[in-house]
Amino acid sequence: MIPVKLNLSNFTSYGENTPELDFTKFKLAAISGLNGAGKSSLLDAITWCVWGSSRAGDSSDDLVRLGQTEMQVEFIFELDNHLYTVKRRRSKKGGGSTSLELWSNSHNLTEGTIKATQQKIIQTLHLSYETFTNSAFLRQGHADEFTTRGPTDRKRILADILGLDHYDKLEEKAKEKSKEAQTKLTLLDYQLLEIEAELSQKDEREKNLSVIKIEGENTQKEIKKEELEIKEIEEQKQFLHTKVKSLEEQKEKYSSLKNELTDLKIQLQLKEEAQKEFKSILEKKDEILENYKKIEKLDEEKQDLEKKRSQLLKIKDELSDIQKLLLERENKRKDAINTLELEAKALQTEVEQANIQINKLKSQKNICPTCGGSISQKEAKIIIEKNQKIIIENNKKLKDIDEKVKKYQTIVLPEQQKVDILQKEIALLEKKTQNYQIILEELNKLEAYKSFYLKLTQSEATLKAQTEAISDLQKIYKAKQLELEKSSNYANDLETYSKKLLETEEILINKNNKKSDLTEKLMELRSKYGQAITLVSRVTQMEQLFKQKTNEKSSLTKDKEVFEELSLAFGKKGIQAMIIEGAIPEIEDEANRLLDKLTEGRMKISLETQKETKTKVLTIDGTKERSLVETLDIIISDEMGERSYELYSGGEAFRVNIAIRLAISKLLSNRAGARLQFLVIDEGFGTQDAQGRTRLIEILDAIKDDFEKIVIITHLEELKEEFPVRIEVQKGPTGSTFEVVGI
Repeated sequence: MIPVKLNLSNFTSYGENTPELDFTKFKLAAISGLNGAGKSSLLDAITWCVWGSSRAGDSSDDLVRLGQTEMQVEFIFELDNHLYTVKRRRSKKGGGSTSLELWSNSHNLTEGTIKATQQKIIQTLHLSYETFTNSAFLRQGHADEFTTRGPTDRKRILADILGLDHYDKLEEKAKEKSKEAQTKLTLLDYQLLEIEAELSQKDEREKNLSVIKIEGENTQKEIKKEELEIKEIEEQKQFLHTKVKSLEEQKEKYSSLKNELTDLKIQLQLKEEAQKEFKSILEKKDEILENYKKIEKLDEEKQDLEKKRSQLLKIKDELSDIQKLLLERENKRKDAINTLELEAKALQTEVEQANIQINKLKSQKNICPTCGGSISQKEAKIIIEKNQKIIIENNKKLKDIDEKVKKYQTIVLPEQQKVDILQKEIALLEKKTQNYQIILEELNKLEAYKSFYLKLTQSEATLKAQTEAISDLQKIYKAKQLELEKSSNYANDLETYSKKLLETEEILINKNNKKSDLTEKLMELRSKYGQAITLVSRVTQMEQLFKQKTNEKSSLTKDKEVFEELSLAFGKKGIQAMIIEGAIPEIEDEANRLLDKLTEGRMKISLETQKETKTKVLTIDGTKERSLVETLDIIISDEMGERSYELYSGGEAFRVNIAIRLAISKLLSNRAGARLQFLVIDEGFGTQDAQGRTRLIEILDAIKDDFEKIVIITHLEELKEEFPVRIEVQKGPTGSTFEVVGI
């Protein structure tokens, strides 16, 4: 993997307008800057974009810039002369969501799910996050990641680097094939048992065939008898059904007449009540006419007042709009003042921090106020001058801000006079319309006289017609009542015939059920008869099949044994152990070659893949001997002899770490599984003295042709000057940013 370009937005301390990092402009570069400026975050952006992991683990929300809800990273890299682009986005909105895209030039390789796309990226690179961080990415504080791991973890990491997961898949396939063979063998055993059972039942099946034949003939006779009886019952049912239907029609006619009489009775009552109401209205004629005139007069007054109330509402709306405008302008003035005050606080904080650094340098002249390292008087002077410049510039900005705040506080808003005029108009109109509610109450009291007036206009014209209609309805009611009495004799006959019909239907159901049972029994007997004939004729076939299944079982048993042997061969203690054994000398030689340059030949390592157990075990011949166990131990020696890793100084331990890690990286780049062409060392030189750092620079220069890109992360001024290209990272009020220097 060769990095080409990196774009990030709202990632950790970086904001939305971060410049693009173009890796094609350099081969070897140092990322420099103060502690906390965001140097390591550039490499975190790459690992999070490609694998979804970083120093923060798998938690993406912790990487979103403080105060923001979304972040995204785009990383372009070259692999086997092809350009690939990975885009990963994270949003904290709602329950949180992530998107991941993979492109090869203009071809979209994104899968249907994030998990599937992530797996495709790993398969394309032949490289997992853990393998990358344990080989080519020496993270801050994790330079000893591989060295301090236990023997089992070291072997697992080496297996990943060497691409031995392929053998894990082969082992799994062999196990699956063995299980398949065992499943088939189990099935064959059941089949053989079934065949033997069938062969042992030949005589019994021939006897059963004769019994089934006789029983089937008897069942057929019973079915014919039931069919004749069912035919007679169905004819009787049809007669009763016709009779009941005729009686039910008479019942419906009776019910209809009864309902008509009820409706006629209700109509007579309603018309008689209406007649009484019309007479009552005519008696109150003078009172109704007088009150109706009052209603007309009050309606005219109400309409006039409603026009004035409408004008009042319009003026109130206008007043409300002006008051909203005044409130908005007042809020904008307050917001502007608040913004300026926040800006002033930030500038004052920078002044305080600058004064703190100046005071620290005055009291401790040779100590860096940020990292605590030793610095020269010249460097201390530069830092003091830089902070003094910040104080002067910020004090000037604070003065400008104070003048702007005073200006905002003296602004007078011009709309207040218009508000006073409108409030006077509102008061005048409210006084003119104060009787509106009284008029509404009077109208509500007289509301009933509107309907009385309408009824009065109808009463004189309709009273005579209403009297004639009542007389006609009374005549119709008497005629319908006589007809109802004539059709009331159906009830007894309907009950008698309905009861007989139900009894006949129940008898018919029982007969049909019996016939159905007999038919089902006959079908079952025919099925059994066919099965019995088949079983009797299958004896010879079963004997041949038994011989065939026996041969098949023998073949499957041999296949199962072969797959079990293959499973052991492809396992961790088989071919994989042999491949690791073959890779160990290559790692050992390359690490010692680098250590020879880093330590002037003083230190050397060896890697042991087996060691004796502490306790002895009993052998076949009765003696006790120590057995060998698989391991991956790192043995370190110098001119004083062999010592454990923990007893070496920080600088010595780092030399061992980087030698082993670079040896693994070179091994990985030479293997067919993954081509690793990108080396990163994050803050690995702090434990080295000046001479040790010089040797490390020489080593990096010596191996630069083995990698397409080498990036070193450091905050040491004396070290970054050793690199021709520097990515200088700075952190300001708007977040982190960087500038590429030396290209």
